[in-house]
Amino acid sequence: IEEGPTEDEVQRVVIHRIAGTLGGLESVGGFTGKAATLAEGLLYSNDPTYFKKTLAAATPLQVRDAMKKWLTRPVYALRVEPGEREAYDEAAGVGARSGGSMQPAHYIAPGEMPARGPLAAVDRSKLPEVATVPNVDFPAVETAKLSNGITVRFARRDTLPTLRLSMVFNAGFAADPKGKLGTHSMLLALLTEGTTTRNSTQIAEEQERLGANISARASLDRTTVSLYSLVPNLALSLDLMADIVKNPAFDPKELERLRAQQLATIAQENTDPLGLARRALPPLLYGAAHPYGIALSGTGDPAVVEKLTRADLTAFHDQWLRADNAEIFAVGATSLADLLPLLEARFGAWKPAQVPAGRKNFEVKIPDRAERIVLIDRPQSPQSMILAGQVLDNLGSDDLVALEAGNDVLGGNFLSRINMDLRETRGWSYGVRGSISRLEQRVFYQLRAPVQTDRTGASIAALKTHVKDFIGGKGVTPAELSRTVTGSVRELPGSYETSDAVLGQVEADVLYKRPSDYAEKLAELYRVLDAPKLDGAVRSAIDPNGFTWVVVGDKTKVLPQLKALKIPVTVIEAAASTAATSK
Repeated sequence: IEEGPTEDEVQRVVIHRIAGTLGGLESVGGFTGKAATLAEGLLYSNDPTYFKKTLAAATPLQVRDAMKKWLTRPVYALRVEPGEREAYDEAAGVGARSGGSMQPAHYIAPGEMPARGPLAAVDRSKLPEVATVPNVDFPAVETAKLSNGITVRFARRDTLPTLRLSMVFNAGFAADPKGKLGTHSMLLALLTEGTTTRNSTQIAEEQERLGANISARASLDRTTVSLYSLVPNLALSLDLMADIVKNPAFDPKELERLRAQQLATIAQENTDPLGLARRALPPLLYGAAHPYGIALSGTGDPAVVEKLTRADLTAFHDQWLRADNAEIFAVGATSLADLLPLLEARFGAWKPAQVPAGRKNFEVKIPDRAERIVLIDRPQSPQSMILAGQVLDNLGSDDLVALEAGNDVLGGNFLSRINMDLRETRGWSYGVRGSISRLEQRVFYQLRAPVQTDRTGASIAALKTHVKDFIGGKGVTPAELSRTVTGSVRELPGSYETSDAVLGQVEADVLYKRPSDYAEKLAELYRVLDAPKLDGAVRSAIDPNGFTWVVVGDKTKVLPQLKALKIPVTVIEAAASTAATSK
C-alpha cells in the first residue's frame, strides 16, 4: 500500500488478464463468453466493448493509489464468536413445512407495478420453429513429423490470436507400476513445480509474464502436457514448456509438500462414498493385475505415496515421458509451416533416455462377468452410494455410436428411463446415470446411483428391471428415438466452438483410430440410426445379470435389503476396502 507493486508485477497481471479474457471470448455463453462480456459492458458502462478498456495497462502508481483508497481504514469488520446459535429472526413464528407452498411476505399490488412498454404479440401456445442446423465444418487437420519422429497434427482456428498445444504420451494412470501405485499422480503434480533451471515460483511468474498456461493431466490411457499461449509469445512459451517436459527437477522440498497433498486427497477419497466406490470398482471389474484395475482417480496407495523418492519419479519419467512415446497436437491462429520450425528447435533433437520404454500389459485376463454385491460398510452414512459396472467386449476404437445413443435412452441423460424413474417418479435419488467409460482397450459400462438408505435394495432392483426390460423387449420408442437423434445432431455445431474442444476431438480421433474428419460425419451417423440399431447395440453389449454392484452405506440398515435381492453379498469395512484396492 505504501510503495505499490513493481512494474513487472503489474505487467504480469495485465498480460495474464488479457490471455484469460481472450480464452473466454471463444465461447458464446458462459460467465466469460461473448454474450456475458458484451452485456456486462452495456449494463455498467453503456458500452458493449468496454472490456477492451479494462485490459489497458495500469501503472504501479495507479495501482498504489487504488489500494490506498480502498484497502485502508475505515474497514468493514465481521466478528464471529463461538457459542450456541440463536434463532433467526425470519424463522420466528414459521412452522415446519408440511408440503404446502410458502406464501410470500408481500404481494405487489397492481398500482405498484413499474411502468413498461407494450408487450410484443407472441403466440405462446407453441414453441418457435427450430431453424435448419448446419453440419459441422471441422477444420482440416494437417500432419507432419519432427526430425526425431514425433508426429505433429495441426488444425487452424484464427478467430483469436491464441494457440492451444498438447504433447500427449502413451502412458496415463494405467502405466502406474503395480507395486508403486500413485507414482504417476505424484509425477504429474511435480512436473510443473520446477526444472533443473527454474523453480516453481519462476515458472509461475514466467507464465504470467507470457500470458501462457502450462498444465499436466492424465486419463487412464494418456498423459498430456498442455500449453495455452498468445501467438506473439509462442516461441518463449514453447521454451518454457520444453524445459518443463524434458528437464523436471523433482525437487525434494516440492516432493514433500505435494506428497502431503496427495495423501490428503487419498484420505478424503476414503471418507467420501463416491471416492470409496471409485477406488473399489475397477479392481473388481478388471482384476488388480490389469492396467485398468486401479482406482479411477489414479491417486494410488497411501503406503506407496509415503515412500516415493525422487529416483522413482525420474525412472517413471525416463520410461514413459520420452520422445519415442509422444505426439504433438495444436490448434490455433498460426500455420503448420510457421509452427514446425518452433517445435523442431525445441523437441526435434530430443532423444529418449537410455532405458527401455514402458509397456502396459493388456494381455492380463479380465475376470468373467458375474453378478455380485460388494458392500462397503460406512456406519451412519446418510445415504447409500451405488456404483455398478461390467466390462464390455467392445474396444474404444469400435463404432459405439448406436450403443451410446441407446444408453442415452436407458441412462445417459436427465430424461433417461432410470433417472426419470428413480428421481422424478419415485423420489429416491437426486440423479441416476448410466455411462460408457470409453477407453483405448476394453471399455466398461457403469451405473451410478446415490439413493436414500431405506431404498438401497429397491433401487438396485429397479435398475436391474430397467436394464432387463430394455434388453428383453421394451426397446427404444419412436419418441425416444426422435429426441435422441435430433438432440445429438443439433448439439454438434456448438460442441466445437472453442479451440480446446477442437483439440480434444483431434486427440480422441487419433486415440480411437478414427479419420480426422470424423466430427463432420457424426451428424449423418446419427441420422441413419433407428430403433433396431439402438436396441441391438445395447442388447449385444450389456448383460443385465453381469453387474458388479459396489454399495457404500450403513451395513446395519442396508445389508438386510441386499440379502433380499438373492445376489451374493460380500461385506468389507471401509478401511479394508482402502487397503485392498491399493494392492
